[in-house]
Amino acid sequence: AGPGANDVINLVNNRTEQLATNFNRKATVFTFSLGYQADHSVTKSIACSTSGIWTPVDDLTGDLVTAMSSYYKLFALGLGEDGNKDFAAWVEPYEFHNPAGRMGTTVSAPVYDRSVNPPLFLGVVAVDSYMDALEQVLGEDATSSTMLQRFVLLSTARCPKIDLTECELDALRFFGGGEDATCGVCNSTSYAGIVPEECPFQSDL
Repeated sequence: AGPGANDVINLVNNRTEQLATNFNRKATVFTFSLGYQADHSVTKSIACSTSGIWTPVDDLTGDLVTAMSSYYKLFALGLGEDGNKDFAAWVEPYEFHNPAGRMGTTVSAPVYDRSVNPPLFLGVVAVDSYMDALEQVLGEDATSSTMLQRFVLLSTARCPKIDLTECELDALRFFGGGEDATCGVCNSTSYAGIVPEECPFQSDL
């Protein structure tokens, strides 16, 4: 017989503790249960014990791609903290299709609702721009290695420190998988600031 449920949970917990002790790194584990026959207890226990998120995915109505990409919500909260408040990502200069041959770039930045705590990730805003003005200001050719290095430096974010409360984590779990996905550390299902709310008196159409 293979290892039991407790053996698997203990193995994961021991490895994450070793990582923290030996390398001062915290491991956050995201787990998923695919289908109604899949085990829920082990995968959920692993996520709860590592401050991660467990998501059940239904056979018929579940969206596996969306579920498995939802981990970004946790890290997006960390990127919304003050250390990355003015972060913007610059794309390496490239040739625009129209007009052909003209060099340009794209700059994008995350948008947060900072009226709540922690800041709530809403989406991304981006704009395309020709390189002409930047070339004049910086005195560099758009295709030069120096220009590329400038873009790399501009697009470097601080690694976010995920410092959420247990209730905030449970709000994220609730957001992704409903009440069953929470770890039971909070009694309330009112997760202000984490679960988006509809704007009052405004149509979503």
